[in-house]
This record gives sequence, structure tokens and C-alpha cells, in this order.
Amino acid sequence: MLTGNQELIRDINTESVIRTIVQDGPISRASISARLGLTKATVSAIVQALLERALVREIGSDDTKKGRKPILLQMNQECGHIISLDLSADVITLMTADLLGQNCHLYRHPSPTSDDDLVPALISYIKEAAAQLPPSPYGLLGITLAIHGVVHHNQIIFLPYASYEKLDLVTPLEAAFGVPVLLENEANLSVLGEWAYCHRTNEMLYVSVHSGIGVGIIMRNQLVKGKNGYAGEFGHSIVELNGRPCPCGNHGCLEQYASERALFAELSQIKHRPITAEAFGEFYRSGDPDAQRLMQTFIQYMAVGINNLLNIFNPDVIVLNSVLHRYHPQLCEDITSQLHNTMKSYCRLTPSTLQDAASLLGGVWLIHNRFLYSNQR
Repeated sequence: MLTGNQELIRDINTESVIRTIVQDGPISRASISARLGLTKATVSAIVQALLERALVREIGSDDTKKGRKPILLQMNQECGHIISLDLSADVITLMTADLLGQNCHLYRHPSPTSDDDLVPALISYIKEAAAQLPPSPYGLLGITLAIHGVVHHNQIIFLPYASYEKLDLVTPLEAAFGVPVLLENEANLSVLGEWAYCHRTNEMLYVSVHSGIGVGIIMRNQLVKGKNGYAGEFGHSIVELNGRPCPCGNHGCLEQYASERALFAELSQIKHRPITAEAFGEFYRSGDPDAQRLMQTFIQYMAVGINNLLNIFNPDVIVLNSVLHRYHPQLCEDITSQLHNTMKSYCRLTPSTLQDAASLLGGVWLIHNRFLYSNQR
């Protein structure tokens, strides 16, 4: 049983009311009271405070046949804006969104070639995007950065394919914009995005295949990060003894055989030309035997890896995000066909709904959650 002072109880009740309006709105005060078991007076007082703070708005009456029609409430999603960025090796993708992850706009910029130019570039990109946002009561609520490496306590711990590991990204951005700046691993943000906006299940994994291979983990509706942020470094699980060297220090890691970087690099060596995702797709669609073979290699290694994930985590659903889906739409079905595990009968392997926007929307959800539930008075 929860106990505590009146301020704590009020904060708990306020959070419960906000969550109910976010998840079930438009909703009336009476319906909130019935669902939460709070008195109508308590709900009315909380709602009035939220209205005064411009977090909630009244949108009209419910369509009832008898009696006085109750006023419906919904979150004021336009009360503030969120900016979320994904810092991949080659491209910086930026998304602006409202409090509920809607009214989104995407911007893409090349990644700077010099580490010294990264922070100035980020500040410039964010200022440019923020200038396009309409006025709102709270303005910019926060900024998130999806990092393709290990993050712990809002600091970058390990970057396998970039060199700005030692850069302080948080301090200059917070100084420039006066809002919280959150760093998080790209796969962690991706699983949050899919979980919050697409797959509301208690246990799920998100396999993100890019330069490396990461896994975002939701267990019991909580993001699992591990003691030092290394949970989900799926690409560094060893699949070949004494295999190819990996930046992590080991040999034979999965991402040296099944990441997009590895596949494109191998085809580049065969074809004696640089291979992009688009070039790989052209070769594959034309029936090129090397591209066909590499796709089968990816399927085989990924089936081994996902079989291991099934045994370790026992999730409801595994979401796979890879550019290879564009060229081989039956990718998940072909991987599933190579899983010799009874758990596959109830755990779905499915393509990502949000694809590369998953990390950006995960960042939006992170700020949404922090703003609504961490600062109640």
C-alpha cells in the first residue's frame, strides 16, 4: 500500500490523471474518476490545475442521450515541441514533433567530416529546425540524440564506427538551448519508439541492423540497459571462433558478418567499386549471384542470432529493422523458416513499422515522459 505525505499523493494522482488523458482521451472528468477510483472533486481540482498550466484542453461535450453532457478533455499536444536527432556515421537525421509525437517534420544533413565541427553543426541544425516551429506555451521541451554506440549516464562510453567518443555533446547543447539534452543508444530509442507508438506489449525486442547490430530490450514494460549500458550489444555476440576482428576487441562478432556495413563491404571487394544500400539493392534485384549469396548469408546468421535471443529473453515480439527489407520483403518469413525453436510458434518476428524513424520517435517519447511525469508539482 502506498503511503506518504499529501504532496506525494497529489503528485501520484496527477500523474495518473495525465496518463489516463494521454492514453484514453478525449475523456470526461467523470470517466477519469471512475477509472482511477478518485473522487470527482479530486479529479476536478487536478484537471483545473492542468488547464491553468496549458497541459490539457477542453474540446467539447460527449454525445450522451441523458442528462448534462460532460466536457471532454485531451492533452494539449501543441503546448510544446521536441527535437530528436539520430547521429549515424554518414547522416544526421532530425525530427521535430509535438508533445504526443505528431505533426512531425524530418530534416537530413550530412555528418561533418571533422569531430571539431560536430557540435557547431548540431547547434546550427537545431536552430534552423526550431525556427520553423510555431509558438507554444512551453516552447522547446527537450532534445534527444540517438547514438550508435554504448551510452551510460548520459555519456558516450563506446563508439565502434565513429571517433567523437570523447566529445561532450550535452553541455554545449544545453547551454545553447536551455533545455534537457538526453543521449541514448539508437536501438534503445528504437525499441521505445515501436513500443510506445506501435506494439504496446510487455516484452519485446528491437533488432536494429545498420553499421552494427544492436538490440533494444523491453521487459515488463521497462527498458533494459544493463549495469553500464552494454545490454543489447547483440552485434558483439561471437558467432565464429577466431573469426574476423571487431572494433570491440573480439574476433568473430555477428556484426562482422551480418551488418549492412559488412555485407556492403564484402560486395564492394568483389565488384571493385563502392557499394551503397541502393547499389546492393540494384544488384540483388537483378539476380546478381554475389548479392543473392550475401542475402542468404545475412538470413542464416540472423536466424542463429534470433534463435539465441528467443532462448535468452522469451519475448512476445521481435521487431527487425534493416534496409534489406526494401529489396527482400519476405526477409522476416525467411529468417523464421530457419528457426528450429518451439518458441517461434508464439513469438512473432516482424518488420519495423517505423523503420529509421523509430529512434527519433523513441527520443520524442523520452522527452514526453520526462516533461509530463518527472516535473509534477
